[in-house]
Amino acid sequence: MAYKVFYKKLGARVRHYRKDKELTIEKLAELVNLNVSFLGEMERGRKKPSLDTLCKIAKVLDIDVCLFFKFN
Repeated sequence: MAYKVFYKKLGARVRHYRKDKELTIEKLAELVNLNVSFLGEMERGRKKPSLDTLCKIAKVLDIDVCLFFKFN
């Protein structure tokens, strides 16, 4: 999988689980201590999150970080 496609899919996963928990992008950014614009760009696949950032997001969303990497 090309890295651009990978990051788009990863960002879409983050967005999916964020919306599943009924969190706004602003609220998730606040809870994870991220800039809202960075999180938005990450959800669109334009920014590359660190594994540490993904772990923090997963913790706030109360999911296993591995779910971000399960693609069909």
